[in-house]
Amino acid sequence: MRIAHVLTYASADGAFGGPTRVALAQAKALAGLGHDVTVFAGAPADEATDRVQDGYRLRTFPARRVLPFGGFATLWPRGLARALKDQADQIDVAHIHLARDLSTLPAALTLAAHRVPYVVQAHGMVDTSQRPLARILDIVATKRVLRRAHSWLVLTDSEQSEMMKLAPGGRVTRITNGVEIGDVPPLGGSRGDVLFLARLHERKRPVAFVEIAKALGADLPHATFTLIGPDEGEGEAVKQAIAGSGMADRLRWLGPVPPSATSAAFTAARVYVLPAVNEVFPMSILESFAAGTPVVTTSSLGIAGDCRKYGAAVVTDGSVREMAQAVREVYVDDQLSESLRAGARTYLSEKLDVRSVANTLVGEYVEAQS
Repeated sequence: MRIAHVLTYASADGAFGGPTRVALAQAKALAGLGHDVTVFAGAPADEATDRVQDGYRLRTFPARRVLPFGGFATLWPRGLARALKDQADQIDVAHIHLARDLSTLPAALTLAAHRVPYVVQAHGMVDTSQRPLARILDIVATKRVLRRAHSWLVLTDSEQSEMMKLAPGGRVTRITNGVEIGDVPPLGGSRGDVLFLARLHERKRPVAFVEIAKALGADLPHATFTLIGPDEGEGEAVKQAIAGSGMADRLRWLGPVPPSATSAAFTAARVYVLPAVNEVFPMSILESFAAGTPVVTTSSLGIAGDCRKYGAAVVTDGSVREMAQAVREVYVDDQLSESLRAGARTYLSEKLDVRSVANTLVGEYVEAQS
């Protein structure tokens, strides 16, 4: 099959986060099954490229900001829609990693105009909103794109419910995010870092991570605490919190790293901490599972129930006090850590193998063409 994946943004620093990692992992897995896969995305102007990587073709287009607000939503990838139009007769099916933006919405409408069937996967990014820009985009494009899609690939019941409010009656298929499952390195005594790896966005609560570090400074005198990720609005608050922590020698924000470097960061960590609220299906947690690094997170995540079911992570109420206590217990208790690693391994193998995800996608793509 000739498959096109379309997403908002792909950059060397991984600034768009989970949706990009999901899309590229899916593309790699589909290429591994023998399909002809091309990924289309916006990118920084100096990173625009057309190359083959991991078995699929990556075509990125220089993204220009057209409004002084809106974040990724108001980036315009010059040439992307034209490329889809020119290549439409060479695409059997498209997979739109949908967001309310000027990248994926025009792309979907272009494909529909050229009778290319498509499915959409919104990664929790499309929900009911009263923001003026969101309401305008919904009227002009979002609802049309949802109605014309062959199916919606959703992660949770709540995501499905939100999308149904926008365009009732869509055909829904449940899907999971997935990762490659390989050998898990030993926990080992060399792991001493407590890690936060995510965008520095309010929803991710990076300042709460700094507060957790402060609460544990005396109890874990040999631990280091590291934040990795691009600034999405909380960078200055994080800098100020670190400066006032009295732990500048053990607490640091490294900024963004390329997606290719995240695996090493997880492997080097003793505990991964994600204090996020209302995240649907955080890829960073799956990547931590795959690296064999124990996870501490919050009960508001879409996968919290499965994390509890499999014993794959310590799920807390999200308060600094409870999260700090959980991090301390995992850090000092090897038996607890190994139990979490085993639970995560089972969860991965039963539900989160990207090869199984790819097979589900192939079934959806075949149906979309029928």
